[in-house]
Amino acid sequence: MNDTRPNILFFFADQYRHDALGPNNAAVVQTPGLNDLAARGMRFSHAFTPTSLCSPARASLLTGLYAHNHGLLANMGNFNGVFDRQLLDHVGYPQLLGRNDYDVHHVGKWHLPADDNPIHWGFRSFASDSHYAAEKRNLGLEADRAKEVQRLEWGGSAPFCGRSQLPAEQLQEAWAADRTIALLEEQATRDQPFMICTSFFGPHFPYSVPAPYDTMYDPDSVGRWGNFEETFAGKPLIQQKEMLRWNASHLTWADWQRVIAHYWGYCTFIDAQIQSVLERLEALELASNTIVVFASDHGDMLGSHRLFNKGMYMYDETYRIPLIIHWPGVTEGGSHCDAFVNLVDLMPTLLEWGGAEEPAELDGRSLVPLLRGATPADWPDDVYAEFHGYESALFTQRMVRTRNWKYIYNPGAKDELYDVASDPGELRNLAEDLGYKHVLRRMKDRLVAWLNRTRDDIGSEDSWKGSPYDLYITQRER
Repeated sequence: MNDTRPNILFFFADQYRHDALGPNNAAVVQTPGLNDLAARGMRFSHAFTPTSLCSPARASLLTGLYAHNHGLLANMGNFNGVFDRQLLDHVGYPQLLGRNDYDVHHVGKWHLPADDNPIHWGFRSFASDSHYAAEKRNLGLEADRAKEVQRLEWGGSAPFCGRSQLPAEQLQEAWAADRTIALLEEQATRDQPFMICTSFFGPHFPYSVPAPYDTMYDPDSVGRWGNFEETFAGKPLIQQKEMLRWNASHLTWADWQRVIAHYWGYCTFIDAQIQSVLERLEALELASNTIVVFASDHGDMLGSHRLFNKGMYMYDETYRIPLIIHWPGVTEGGSHCDAFVNLVDLMPTLLEWGGAEEPAELDGRSLVPLLRGATPADWPDDVYAEFHGYESALFTQRMVRTRNWKYIYNPGAKDELYDVASDPGELRNLAEDLGYKHVLRRMKDRLVAWLNRTRDDIGSEDSWKGSPYDLYITQRER
């Protein structure tokens, strides 16, 4: 290849916890591939998702916008699909990189609109999970994850975990790695820079893990979460309802140890797929000019606060995400950045790498200065996130977090304030404690600043009129 513009290889996991990664002080789970990537690149210790739900978070990565600006407020198809169409009015990084002569590819989980029309987004090639399932059905194999959920649903000792009925080489993650390798081999013959997003299904539940990864970790090796003693005293009632909705209230710590052991096995399986792709990248002599990124759309509660999956709460377990970037010749090996960064920042970063024009009014901000080792003087000393509801209900929330404090605005429930420096498990809600009124006031001021900065009119009287919420309610009333 004669074009010297950098290639980009983006590994995107689903529901991967920040603390399930060796470089992030994971004591037991093994991630040698990602450990090596971090040793060659930069690890971000304070990376957050803009919203802890798959489709809205992925839409933020695609567009560089918060959910209240791109409009995809819930997972695809929820609430009569009224949110899905909002995203099609926005431009994404594939179109913009493609206009700058990049070959842009997507492999794996998409979970966004226009799955059947990838040309809309400007992809040169596109293979989503529906393509994976069709390929496996043609081989006489069952790849439907919904059936795995049913098979593993709330067994006698743990929820949604067990050995996969498919061998490792037939699972989505292996398929995605194989497709990515094939694309790398094709791109090695083209004089064209490329961007490949390889999007894994896991380690999202069901934790259907292939041998030998399903037994790689002894459940007894799983240390008890510090916030497993959650009582929900002084917390919004919706959190207990979420625990009941997922039928998790009866689970003991021993039950969760088995779930977490499977989750960790899933993470190590994914790591092995990443290793195989990076080894081929090296063999094809593409590595020296390819930026490699690893990130996740959000985390997973995994029994923290006795909760399952993610939902209508804003704990760090689901909002803090792993992020590693290796930019050959630029990032210092083994470096780490503790500035607050957000998944929305990756879209403008991709555009700067590719020399593509940045749209006006993006919410994200390029990470390139941080990767070069310089933190701009005006870089935020806090991070902002939002949530709009899940399959069961609309429930709007906003969050601002600093090094020491987290404030959550719940219009439909009591607010939350946590001293995350001395109470990292976020067990004690201080929002109604008179001794912390001054802190609460300062955190509210920070939140208002974010609302103004991101054009979030949650507090205005007219904010519902013509909004996706308004459309949904109107349709429902018909």
